Amino acid sequence: MKTRMTILMLGALLLFAGIAGAANSDQILMNAATIPQFVEPLPLLEFEFINATDMTLPGLLAPLGPGLNGAPFPVNAEEFRSQILPQPNPALLWPPAGTCTGGTASFTYGYRSGSTAGIDPVTNIHTTYLGPVVIAKKGITARPTYGNNIPDPRVEPMGVVQTNLPIDMTLDWADPLGTTGPVGCLPDANGNYTNPDCGLLGQPYNGPMPIATHLHGGEVAPAFDGGPDAWFTQDIAGAVDALGNPVPDGMPDYSGAGWPGYEYTYPNNQQESTIWFHDHALGITRLNVYAGLAGIQPIIDPATPILTPLPKLTDGYDIPLIIQDRSFDTNCEIFYNLASNPQPNPTVHPFWIPEFIGDTIAVNGKTWPYLNVEPRQYRFRFVNGSNARFYELTIKSSDDPLSGYVGAKLPMLAIATDDGYLANAVSTNMLVIGPGERYEIVVDFKGLPANNIVTMFNSARTPYPGGAQPIKGLTDRVMQFRVNLPFNNAVPDTTVAAGSPLRDPVLNPILPIVTAHNPALGSITRQLTLNEVIGLGGPLELVVNNSKFNLPLATPGCNTPVCRETEMPAVGDTEIWEIINISADAHPMHTHLTSFHVLNRQPFKAAQYIAAYDALALANGVGPGEGPPNINYNVLNADGAIGGNPAIGPFLKGKARMPAAYEMGWKDTVIAYPGEVTRIAIRWAPTDQPVDLAQTDVGVNSYVGFNPMMLQGGVGYVWHCHIVDHEDNEMMRNYTVGIQRQTAF
Repeated sequence: MKTRMTILMLGALLLFAGIAGAANSDQILMNAATIPQFVEPLPLLEFEFINATDMTLPGLLAPLGPGLNGAPFPVNAEEFRSQILPQPNPALLWPPAGTCTGGTASFTYGYRSGSTAGIDPVTNIHTTYLGPVVIAKKGITARPTYGNNIPDPRVEPMGVVQTNLPIDMTLDWADPLGTTGPVGCLPDANGNYTNPDCGLLGQPYNGPMPIATHLHGGEVAPAFDGGPDAWFTQDIAGAVDALGNPVPDGMPDYSGAGWPGYEYTYPNNQQESTIWFHDHALGITRLNVYAGLAGIQPIIDPATPILTPLPKLTDGYDIPLIIQDRSFDTNCEIFYNLASNPQPNPTVHPFWIPEFIGDTIAVNGKTWPYLNVEPRQYRFRFVNGSNARFYELTIKSSDDPLSGYVGAKLPMLAIATDDGYLANAVSTNMLVIGPGERYEIVVDFKGLPANNIVTMFNSARTPYPGGAQPIKGLTDRVMQFRVNLPFNNAVPDTTVAAGSPLRDPVLNPILPIVTAHNPALGSITRQLTLNEVIGLGGPLELVVNNSKFNLPLATPGCNTPVCRETEMPAVGDTEIWEIINISADAHPMHTHLTSFHVLNRQPFKAAQYIAAYDALALANGVGPGEGPPNINYNVLNADGAIGGNPAIGPFLKGKARMPAAYEMGWKDTVIAYPGEVTRIAIRWAPTDQPVDLAQTDVGVNSYVGFNPMMLQGGVGYVWHCHIVDHEDNEMMRNYTVGIQRQTAF
């Protein structure tokens, strides 16, 4: 079985091949170098805020939206114009002559809840497409009611965004009309998709757009997880389904098996953290997220015993920074440019590319913004919301010739990972963050010359970590901070330093869950691979454990109608997952529902392991995407691990290295590097419950919200690569949680 490890040279030759393309062939790429940088402020108060707590939140959050005391509140996916690019500025020759004749605002999707925050009352242009910011409180249930108001071509003109989205109907996708995709879009004898309905000839999909909203990092029941099968479309009066039967009003015309209804229930019984929500519709996540469907939900807990005072959200010194890359066409519309990472097999998948690579950087929905700051400490909540781009972030002050000050990197004090606080603040000069990851850091702007310019830079290659360097002067820059505000004496500065204690070791420890893993008592270790299936032109699809998303394998213990699950942990169990990356690039692997600890990473002899892997697959007649090579998933290999793969032990080399110090907290997304085994300890129980809790105590009725067995339409959870271009083309697997531990023999 070919993997990308065996064709690195081919990948390098293809990196810059291909032609620009999109669903709308009229789009022409704008030269990103013409876009002015650092001329407009970072969106802050322009976000729509929803107070989903039981408290009155002062200061910054005084103009509250709906959602107090657990009441339902609407969150609707809509299309509108957003000012992502700078407003016209003739002095800066922006926009270039002959471009953006309708203005520099772009049509996007976004979630809105009905307020006018951040919307120009005259032009109806939104300051940012991102949001809302839902402030949640531990122990207070939030009940968003998700609506789909995206323009529906059945009753109104197709939206600008949908016209420009390169929807690839040859993928396994939501397919509301049931006439395309893998069922209705069949290849010919040569494996090519020549049916015009498949989009090969450039026809755009002209049906209703599905959405599915996932709470990334949320401890929620599977019915409200918002996974790929929870998609739904608009409710159009008088509509009929694919069989011609009337659709009842008040219901979406089309929906997936996992759609639970409009109202979701988020118990928020987890630790104080920065979680976020974004679209997850099957096969079009990359497009809906790129179009703008993302927001954040910080969970606050006034009772959390934080030992070192931190900058506060309500004082204005705790600021979200959602980082994404984008490209634009000469009409100033967002452009999912297929030539950014060229189509490797366009006769098979006409519009899918392995990884979208944008040529601009946007923060909080604004290209290369600036933020005016005081000479004090600020807390920043980083969210990597990009499709595929990793970031290696550094923050550097500028020289000041008048005083003789020489610019230097400012230390970033990491205080929290994806799902909770670190034990102590960790100082780092560079933070690596993959798609889907979150980190909270503190930056100190004291001691800098007045009006000093501080710039956040990016040095990560794309694809990561061995691809092309960021473009100097463009994608190597993220945003600027300008230290030009007077110090506000009404709010005391904080004094976070390297090593500052954060968690109370008794009242709020980071529980060492690896100690709950005991193979002698039946605890499970899994060895699972990350594979890249290669076509004639390059990557054809990516798979988890050589298993496509909807591949049924009838694994012992499966209890769903389709039986497509192979990972079936027991509630309360702690397992060790050894993720073996035999592809050429890094993958940020994300688990829904539950969090984990990163244990270590260790290199292995990739060529030798791949040879053994391919030989076993060949011997057992297992092809690409058809399941693990040993066929029998539950059979222990020589390392005592299940998963159906050759034991990795004989191929390991060197010593395992510990995770970065800023990774040593609760995580739900981890970077798995190529040629390495990434080991995580993962536990199916609330993060703040002790590891010695009996398995039966972590069940259906024990903790409100941690009810992982409440399936919806036979659908549980998924785990997948958070390069959303990958997850849309098979790099995702289903899993369910049960009472009984999975059989291993």
